[in-house]
Amino acid sequence: MEPDWWLEVESTYASRIHERQSLLAKHGDAVLQALPGSELACKELMEMCLQFLCARYPSHFQLDAENLIFHNQILDTTTDLKTTEPLHVLFNNVPEDFALMLRDDETGAYIFRAGIICSSLGWNVASKIGLRLSEIHAPIPDYKEKMQFSMDRYVGKDGKD
Repeated sequence: MEPDWWLEVESTYASRIHERQSLLAKHGDAVLQALPGSELACKELMEMCLQFLCARYPSHFQLDAENLIFHNQILDTTTDLKTTEPLHVLFNNVPEDFALMLRDDETGAYIFRAGIICSSLGWNVASKIGLRLSEIHAPIPDYKEKMQFSMDRYVGKDGKD
């Protein structure tokens, strides 16, 4: 992915954010969840996104680093980063979906630990949170044979998945 275009702000930005907010109000955990243990990853993702937006679109986004306040000029909003959960900051300011996969310390498998998914077809956060990559992709034909090794380098204690 080209870093200069990682997160794009398009003419539909405001309507996309409002649509996402409606989805969250209607579906809650089906579109946004974070399991315990994902807090640092969520915070890191939020910080990366906000830094990118402020650097790429300085006339639209500003960060008051001293007071930890994020200003969104397009939506005319301010967000207190000290009191707002990182995924909610992202949800209300970045019109992208995110799925955070973290390696399980005991098994080595990647687990879906936190996410914002508003645009997927056929599944939602609530139905996949806490699952391994192989479990999430089980319905995909040939996943195990053709994609699992490169996507989820998990090897169980018995040497098998």
